[in-house]
Amino acid sequence: MANPAVRTKPCIALIADMVRSRELSRVQRPKVQERFQDLVRYLNKTYSRNILSRFVITLGDEFQGLLSSATPIPDMMWDIEHRFPDRNLRVGMGFGALHTPVQKVAISVDGPALHFARAAIQNAHEKRRYGGVFLGFGQLDLVLNGIARILWFHRSRFTKAQLRIAELLRQGQSQSGAAEELSITRQAISKHVVSMGWWPYTEAEQAWRILLERYINTMIEKQNASHQRQR
Repeated sequence: MANPAVRTKPCIALIADMVRSRELSRVQRPKVQERFQDLVRYLNKTYSRNILSRFVITLGDEFQGLLSSATPIPDMMWDIEHRFPDRNLRVGMGFGALHTPVQKVAISVDGPALHFARAAIQNAHEKRRYGGVFLGFGQLDLVLNGIARILWFHRSRFTKAQLRIAELLRQGQSQSGAAEELSITRQAISKHVVSMGWWPYTEAEQAWRILLERYINTMIEKQNASHQRQR
């Protein structure tokens, strides 16, 4: 009989690792570390409904957490990249069960989900892959990683002005509203939107979101049902 304190249902482990953090000077590190902590707090607050174990900094330059749903991953990846501009972050996501009890924060947890996430981080490091690396999702690994890489490649070429416009549009602002917010003309916003390929980008991101929500959440439901039958 399974230990009732141990979660048998699968989940998604997410690990993020700061790239080349050792290059930070003594003067830079305190401020960067403070902003790193701010990012973790923001993620925990913003995505609380989909978090199984809260994100926590496990090493000075790394944090990890557990998600109960794949739904927030596209928005979360945007926030991870653009709310912490100090350094690139490698992100690994692993899908699987846990072998230890679920904690309020993701400390002292272990199991296939964490093992896959750790292997994904290693893969990201070795192959310099950004935008999120997925492992443990079966046949979806290749698809999820392919879309993640295309979206990251697109995002990485946005200028600072384009990123600011994109952030406002993601928040639900109209182009007119974004123009007013940034004190520029509606025509200038429109030109940026076209030149940055914003609409093709959002279509691709929506496809990624649907794939994550429908297929991965279905996988979770199927495995949950299988565990229920085995009891």
